[in-house]
Amino acid sequence: MVRIAMHGLFAWLLAAWPQGAEAPILNPGFEARGAAESWEVVTYGARAEVVVDGQMVKEGRQSLRISAATPSDSALGQELSLRGGGWYRLAGWVRTQALDPLGSPTFGTLQVQRPGGQGLIAAGPNHGGDTDWTEITLIFQAPPDGRVRIAPFLVGFGKGTGTAWFDGLTLGPVDPAQAPVRVTREPLVAGPISPLQYGQFVEYLCDLVPSMWSEKLHDGSFEGLSPYRVAYLKETDFREHPWYPAGATNRADFTSDPVGPISGSVARKIAVGPGAPCRVGIAQDGIALVRDGACHVSFYLRQEGIPGPVRVRLHREGATYASCEFRPTNAWARYRARLVPTETDTNTTLTVDFRGPGTLWLDSASLLPEDSVKGWRSDVVAAVRALKPGVIRFGGSALDDPNLGRFEWKDTLGDPDRRPPFRAWGGLQPTGPGLEEFVQFCRAVDAEPLLCVRVNDRTPRDAAEEVQYFNGGADTPMGALRRRNGHPEPYGIKYWQVGNERRGADYERALPAFCQAMKQVDPTIVLLSSYPTPGVLDETATWIDFVSPHHYSCRDLAATEGDLAATRRLIRERAHGRPIRVAVTEWNTTAGDWGPRRAMLWTLENALACARYHNLLHRHSDLVTIANRSNLINSFCSGILQVDNHRLYRTPTYFAQQLYATRAGRTALKLESTLPAQIAPDLSATLSANGDEVILFAVNDGPDVVTRPLDLSAFGRSGQELDVWTLADRDASGEPDVTNSFADPERVSARRSRFEAASPRFAYRFPPFSLSVLTWKVEKDKD
Repeated sequence: MVRIAMHGLFAWLLAAWPQGAEAPILNPGFEARGAAESWEVVTYGARAEVVVDGQMVKEGRQSLRISAATPSDSALGQELSLRGGGWYRLAGWVRTQALDPLGSPTFGTLQVQRPGGQGLIAAGPNHGGDTDWTEITLIFQAPPDGRVRIAPFLVGFGKGTGTAWFDGLTLGPVDPAQAPVRVTREPLVAGPISPLQYGQFVEYLCDLVPSMWSEKLHDGSFEGLSPYRVAYLKETDFREHPWYPAGATNRADFTSDPVGPISGSVARKIAVGPGAPCRVGIAQDGIALVRDGACHVSFYLRQEGIPGPVRVRLHREGATYASCEFRPTNAWARYRARLVPTETDTNTTLTVDFRGPGTLWLDSASLLPEDSVKGWRSDVVAAVRALKPGVIRFGGSALDDPNLGRFEWKDTLGDPDRRPPFRAWGGLQPTGPGLEEFVQFCRAVDAEPLLCVRVNDRTPRDAAEEVQYFNGGADTPMGALRRRNGHPEPYGIKYWQVGNERRGADYERALPAFCQAMKQVDPTIVLLSSYPTPGVLDETATWIDFVSPHHYSCRDLAATEGDLAATRRLIRERAHGRPIRVAVTEWNTTAGDWGPRRAMLWTLENALACARYHNLLHRHSDLVTIANRSNLINSFCSGILQVDNHRLYRTPTYFAQQLYATRAGRTALKLESTLPAQIAPDLSATLSANGDEVILFAVNDGPDVVTRPLDLSAFGRSGQELDVWTLADRDASGEPDVTNSFADPERVSARRSRFEAASPRFAYRFPPFSLSVLTWKVEKDKD
């Protein structure tokens, strides 16, 4: 890499410029004697020639020419200080000759970046080959600190050859209030907006699935708890409650017995030798109970030499809320009772004990509330059903990465008491919520399940058997197993993904056989690949219906839209004419940032970034049918639902996604304005399925009120009262990082109001840090 330092005068000016003041572009027309005066030249690979050119000029006396005869990654950069949150227009002229990017994603264009090139704010279209002078215009919002980098590119993020000229750069502020937006009747794209764009994602990740499941006991298989491999705040993150010895512990031996367990590799053994009578057992704390909220307790038990009953109690500090007794024999058997607590308590202890001497073995312990929905928490089911997610994907790293989990789909079938437990990201997973229960959860919340099958260390036959288990008739081998497990009718699962986050030659070679085997079992299924690559389409374009990128930097909308454009181009070039679509099977503003910074995921700022991503999906609804936000619940701040052992609250992003899923129309409408649709605020206009409403989504993620003139005269000639939903901070603190909590669960939530528009042309004030949803009733044509 070659870096030519910034001109000394410019470096001094930038350092001395007052914070928040606006610094102009220096040498914007490249009229200075030195070609790169006031600019920094950055080159990777072969050094490009950077000179002034007095022959090829758009305006003034000369232009800037960057040329490379051998592959080079070259650009100029100049860092400026603008008004934080302000809107700006950058314009400039580019011309190219024999510019070959050699596969690089950026060439012959302008970009606005974060300082040091650490993130993209706005990007112009690429220009390759031979092109005449073309003007590039970028409208962008300065970040809160106002610091940006202006970058003319020969070739970027790869290496290419050829020549590009740049001339006449200008930068100035933009006032959105002077740019009316006209909503037209013309569809923006050919495809409808699918309700599957508002999908969610579930995976085995530490306490994600356990937090949805209504089981009140941890480690019911007595395998022993283990630390999570990731954390938000390790000092305060949720941890499961372990079993511990209780009673006269000095007179008993507590061991894990590997001989003949019911579930997993061991059972818990408590042995009390001869001597003085004593009561001994095991206990677990942290159990939440509701008065009169019946629960079903069950254990597998066997004993030797115990003279009396085994007692189970729910209690705290001397008060017993419910209890029962079992009389096990010397053979394993399941014992079950209904317990009805007499009080409400969020930190109850469950104790299982007996009076010795004697030996007791325990396995497959469970305490399930009676109001659970097929084992799932009823409050979670209600919240997800109200969200209307359309589709929920099961997948994740624990599925296909043996370093993060040992998931075997067949092990999750059948009697939950006899399923082997496994760990995912370090967290011990309960045996109750298996793959079939996940499908039942989707049915309970009116969502389509999307199942991801394992490819790593598996064969096409295994994937075909999974399809047959869920979709085959009861007369097929796997359908018969499903019938024996209590569900004779096929589930009829439509969407199947082959592999989680897979790419490379091995995956591409294996994919056709997996697709063929799965389609042979059920030709009606819809198949999704993993990541989109040329090899995936070359090998399986005749089999797959979707390619599936993951977008974990969706706050960077320009880069994300660039990825969609690249995927669209890949499909056009490699799909052999088949109408392959895109399913973004995981997305969020980050996939990591473990530690305190991960708190960004449950903020208002995240909700607005996710809302802007939904607007982007609307604009590409002809390409993107499915999108699954990661994750649904808990997950160290990323879940749109957060729960503890008895409470639930919705994060700001939940309310944003709910507005899109419940309010958005089916057709994206074209907008006309002198500013792009995603500018001040980010807009998406949709038409309802029956054509009687226009629903406008507006995201203002800046700190100031934005006033924008709106024109809906294409849908009526008279004024009317609009229905308005606004997602914003109730306390109007002006802070993007505000969030909800158990103590204040609706500080950021969607609130309904009315707005009186005197005519179809009106100005609307969009509050800072807000998502606004305006509904206009379409005026019926009069005969």
